[in-house]
Amino acid sequence: MSDYLSAAVPRRLRLSASVQVAGMRLPARSFLMIIGIMAIGGIAISLGANIERTIWVSGVLIFTGLAMLEGRIWGRSLRDAVGIVWRHINRPKRLRASQPQAILPPEASLMATPSLQRPRWQRKEASHE
Repeated sequence: MSDYLSAAVPRRLRLSASVQVAGMRLPARSFLMIIGIMAIGGIAISLGANIERTIWVSGVLIFTGLAMLEGRIWGRSLRDAVGIVWRHINRPKRLRASQPQAILPPEASLMATPSLQRPRWQRKEASHE
């Protein structure tokens, strides 16, 4: 194929794997994760595990997995957002100054200014008195 006829697909137009169930498209990673957790839970129940506890654990695992795979925070995946927060917490605390960076001298500049005088038209003339 010629280089003139090929082009890179824009990032937003790239397709991700999906599964269609009952006329609705679901992300394939999430679908397979949920089916896997449900299958493992079913096997555990059939081997004699506590039903209520298995259902709760499966639900928590499904919710956590969906949040990690499909959750978006600030337009980023949950993994990226957790990484940003983790780096922010672990960064060195360099912004807290232990002592002032600059010591200013006393304000001598106010003393050097001439005293304020009234405008000429408000001053009393000594010659009229």
